Amino acid sequence: MIALDEHTSIGCLIHDITAHGVELTVPDASIVPDIFMLTASCSESAKVCHTLWRSDETIRARFR
Repeated sequence: MIALDEHTSIGCLIHDITAHGVELTVPDASIVPDIFMLTASCSESAKVCHTLWRSDETIRARFR
């Protein structure tokens, strides 16, 4: 899940995750802020992410 703000989250599909970052797919990448919180069942805690690049549905981000 990606937190868009304090009250809104959207689902995402994680394609690649490393110790340094993540690549994921969302329905509309343009609504995701440049800095966002990511929570996933494969991670013990929420991660703060900084967007490196995006296309219409794909985001590549690094962890802060």
